[in-house]
Amino acid sequence: LLAVVAFLIPLMGSIPLWFGFVLLAAFVAYLWRASQAPDDGDDEEMVGMAGNIASMPQRARRWTIVALFVVAAAVILSSAEPFAEALVASGSALGIDSYFLVQWLAPLATEAPEFIVAALFALRGMGGAAIGTLIASKVNQWSLLVGSLPIAHVLGGGTSGGLPLDGRQIEEFVLTASQTVLGVAIIIALRFHRWSAIALVALFAVQFVVTDTSGRWVLSAVHVVAALVVLWINRRDIVPTLRAPFRRAEAAGA
Repeated sequence: LLAVVAFLIPLMGSIPLWFGFVLLAAFVAYLWRASQAPDDGDDEEMVGMAGNIASMPQRARRWTIVALFVVAAAVILSSAEPFAEALVASGSALGIDSYFLVQWLAPLATEAPEFIVAALFALRGMGGAAIGTLIASKVNQWSLLVGSLPIAHVLGGGTSGGLPLDGRQIEEFVLTASQTVLGVAIIIALRFHRWSAIALVALFAVQFVVTDTSGRWVLSAVHVVAALVVLWINRRDIVPTLRAPFRRAEAAGA
């Protein structure tokens, strides 16, 4: 659903403030729905720091987790602006397009923990947990992250009408949204084949070669066409997937 809604942003040419609140509400609904999911029965013993925290009394454990979130947020808030400014300055000094650095290097640094966790799950044979980690990351991106942008824009002194987008940003939104749709189409049948992984990596690598506007639109179209083909192949799974978030947890677990 978020993958489809994401296409509204390029059509509007901006991220309105009201749309940001809608996306934030979707994220809250996602958290609530995820908390209602039945236990998968995996009682694997926790080790290391996770095991130490889990062994604490309930109150101490909750305060420890809250403290970890607060400290992490403080570190991010204190380092985000210097990091962004240094990134742009480094690009200017090295003769590298600052947009390229912001588009690729910054996300690589911020999303590295998710990649590492997903890779560790996959290496341990926990494919479902690995894919689940990446799906949660994508939901977070299209709801909490994108929804926060117009709010941050207003708090930073921008207009209350929302966050305007230029031509390059609209292209990137379309490209990312089309990639998301293709990813959903591939895993909608609850199978992730090797050829699918190879195709995704190949299409992702093409982005580094295609740098002009027409090329991005063509690549976005390729993603959408491929997604439609795969969705047609997996058409029997579309309706059950769309119904799943609105079913009761007990029924969904059954």
